Amino acid sequence: MKQLNRFDLPSRGGLALPAGPQWLMIVAYFVLLIIVQGFLARLLQPIGIAPPDLFLLTGAALAWRWRPTGALLGAFTVGLLQDILGAGALGLHAAGLAGGALLVLAVRRWLPGGGWRRLALTVAAALVGQWFTFTLLTYVLRTNLVTVPTLLKVVPMTFLTTFLIGWSWESLMTYLLGRPQEGLD
Repeated sequence: MKQLNRFDLPSRGGLALPAGPQWLMIVAYFVLLIIVQGFLARLLQPIGIAPPDLFLLTGAALAWRWRPTGALLGAFTVGLLQDILGAGALGLHAAGLAGGALLVLAVRRWLPGGGWRRLALTVAAALVGQWFTFTLLTYVLRTNLVTVPTLLKVVPMTFLTTFLIGWSWESLMTYLLGRPQEGLD
């Protein structure tokens, strides 16, 4: 029998939303996300290290646990929260996280199981999707948001730091949302 997580579609249709204290856990998660992301950014950026993208890890975790439509909408919403909290173009991170989640959905389809290989491919796919979307939007909007030096400096370091913290962040996501689900395509 297939195990359903808290956000799976019930048999009657519609989205099953968590009740009661589970909402508090989600709010607490986002407060923790904002605090840890801000702390790591303040700690690592002055020494020239790109901080891990915990918002991207959240979008990737949703892609492993939710159905494709819900995962894309969830990743877009997480990115929109990131845009609202930071300065810059509203919707840029939202589109980037949706692009990253789209590639993670492809990884999910072709790579079952877990372990370090799944985490590495998930982080790589999410970053490629995010930065491809950033680059595409930079071209369409005719701005200089993404440059070649930015790609060469930020993307590899972001991959490394995001991959390194990914193990512990995945444990937190498993606690909150349950284990990644198979057969949600």
